[in-house]
Amino acid sequence: MPKAPRRCPSPGCTNLIKHSAYCEDHTTAWATPSGWQRPPGWERLRQAVLERDNWICYLCGRPGADTADHVTPVYQGGAHTMANLAAVHDRTPPHCHRTKTNQDRRRAG
Repeated sequence: MPKAPRRCPSPGCTNLIKHSAYCEDHTTAWATPSGWQRPPGWERLRQAVLERDNWICYLCGRPGADTADHVTPVYQGGAHTMANLAAVHDRTPPHCHRTKTNQDRRRAG
């Protein structure tokens, strides 16, 4: 059964939400988009990294990693190489990649 809309938890907000923590008015957008685009052959490289790391997230150590992360971000000079990529949770909880990306952006900004 689908979830019913609920109110945004931000104090005084009356906007309804379904699938997010807060409404669009109270969700902080990233100040600077990374501009990162998948390099040619990214899916093959991503799959090779996942297989090499046995689908174990390098940040939390749990199985189920579903993407590859640049250990040194591209904007800091990191390369699209096996040596700079590691398996990480992104699309599935605990979303380690998103947490790391947000922390990187806060440090850079």
